[in-house]
Amino acid sequence: MQRNTVDVRQTGTTKRRNPVVGKIALGLAVVSAAVDASAFAVFMGGDTNFAFGICFVVVFLTLIAAVLGFVAAVGAFGRWYGAVGVVLAFFANPVILIVIMVFVAPEILTDMGA
Repeated sequence: MQRNTVDVRQTGTTKRRNPVVGKIALGLAVVSAAVDASAFAVFMGGDTNFAFGICFVVVFLTLIAAVLGFVAAVGAFGRWYGAVGVVLAFFANPVILIVIMVFVAPEILTDMGA
């Protein structure tokens, strides 16, 4: 090796991180969407108190999935799994779904109360 040169033999060997955090975030987001759909079915069946309880749980599930997905996307622990998990958790959140419904189709909400 010559003096005042850079050793480039070790470049290009990046350590791959385990994508398990991103996969967990995506899995939680999918489970949250499924539980949210079941809460909607329970609500349409007439049991509003139970549906409200399920939605309360789904809000926290989506929050956990979004935080894990963000950590996975930023920390390279399954970057794409985490990013998809964040987006799915965002749209599976019952509060976000109600806000979307208010802007897109407010007539649906007036029919639900009857």
